[in-house]
Amino acid sequence: MTLSRAGSRSQSEPSTQTLAEALTALCAEVGIPFEEMLHTVEGALAAAYTRAFNPPGEVTVKLDTKTGALDVRSRVVRPDGTAIVAELPSEDFKRMAAQTAKHAVLRHIHDLERDKVLRDVAEHRGELASGIVDRIESGIVYVDLGRAEGVMPPEEQIPGEPLQPGRPVLVVILDTQHNRRQAQVRVSRGARAFIHRLLEAEVPEIKAGTVQVRAIAREPGLRTKIAVSSTEPGLDPVGACVGPKGVRHRAILSELANEHVDIVPWSDDPEAFVAAALGPAKVERVTIDRVTRTATVLVPRGQLSLAIGRDGQNARLAAKLTGYRIDIKPSDAEAPLGEGT
Repeated sequence: MTLSRAGSRSQSEPSTQTLAEALTALCAEVGIPFEEMLHTVEGALAAAYTRAFNPPGEVTVKLDTKTGALDVRSRVVRPDGTAIVAELPSEDFKRMAAQTAKHAVLRHIHDLERDKVLRDVAEHRGELASGIVDRIESGIVYVDLGRAEGVMPPEEQIPGEPLQPGRPVLVVILDTQHNRRQAQVRVSRGARAFIHRLLEAEVPEIKAGTVQVRAIAREPGLRTKIAVSSTEPGLDPVGACVGPKGVRHRAILSELANEHVDIVPWSDDPEAFVAAALGPAKVERVTIDRVTRTATVLVPRGQLSLAIGRDGQNARLAAKLTGYRIDIKPSDAEAPLGEGT
């Protein structure tokens, strides 16, 4: 039997000589250093010998690559610290040695290929990737990304989004994760990075650097606020992101189902930035306390519920976007009617 990657089996029992020859040929084929593969095989043979015969002490196996002979030894440490090394019989073990070595080689090749995929994927961390929903188990969505499997836990999903096996899905790559069977990466549709990359894919000015995404606040499945600025005089960053007749904005919304997306202008002036962040509500005045990082906002009474938002969502996201605690008051009253965020 040769050490075929396809795992073929010959009808006659192999000799250890064919094992050594096949190992050399396979290393040349797949480009793995011979010493690395030999170390893997010898370790697997030692573990297999221990399971089969359960000798005392630590078992080591050396494969003579010229003759194919196996040198099996055990090392036992006495209570006084001295070590006794004894040669162990290998005749009965030779019959399983080739099969054990083949499995070790194939497993090692698989691990190397998996690690290479993970290294390649790691270079694309934070980027968008398209895949197919493979299955959903215990709330975790598994995505077929081709060479790797995407794993999207519940906290990285958009709440309530109906993902179904066999349907295409767009995700952002977060990081790699350990799995002995295959290359797996953690992916997300609920992260702020997903919104950033969606916007980047739709707005050429962002890739060109003339429009910059300065901040994102998001509650997945409900609402997202994005602050953008321009590095080019005369270029409206919000208009660039919305696109002609809103085409770019609609493309983003179509990927996010029912999630609302507000795009607002970034400003170094905190009063102006807080007022913009509370859109679509109209703001009359903003007073900033830089010591407590609190913004007191006056709005027309008819705009109060819009400024606060359902369950305080609009004010809460505006606070996350700007970094200020926001107190909203009607312009015709002194006491705040909305809870500070």
